Amino acid sequence: MEYLEASVGITSKKKIMVPKLMQWHMKDFADDMESLIEWMYSQLPSSCSLKKSMMDCLDAGEKKSLSLAKMIEVQPYASEFRYLLPL
Repeated sequence: MEYLEASVGITSKKKIMVPKLMQWHMKDFADDMESLIEWMYSQLPSSCSLKKSMMDCLDAGEKKSLSLAKMIEVQPYASEFRYLLPL
């Protein structure tokens, strides 16, 4: 959950940024990219702002009749990881 919160993002153009690491290991969680997005969404707590942003992005894509595949962008692999610590 922490990894998803720290590495998945939403761009201003309403694209869901998926880390390359998740794409590499996608078959451990889902059959395709669309079901991977659904799995990531289901793993986030309801109080998470990322979950709300993902839903807003998906709703906007439905209104524009965009396929989910066009709304996903894979980020290049980065070996760094940042922890999100509560303040």
